[in-house]
Amino acid sequence: MSSLILDTLRFLDLDRPLETTQGKVNLAERLVRVILCAGFIVVLVVEVSLLIQALGIFS
Repeated sequence: MSSLILDTLRFLDLDRPLETTQGKVNLAERLVRVILCAGFIVVLVVEVSLLIQALGIFS
């Protein structure tokens, strides 16, 4: 269990690149993650607003 936690922490440690190439890869990974998370949040907000509209129609 502790090795899983250490692997996760090592995976999340993107602020300390070992080389400049590795730093660019980490920056690209971080950018992709931010874009995916932002897209997920947008989809979630749209779904909730559609649900609220649908509940408003039936009431």
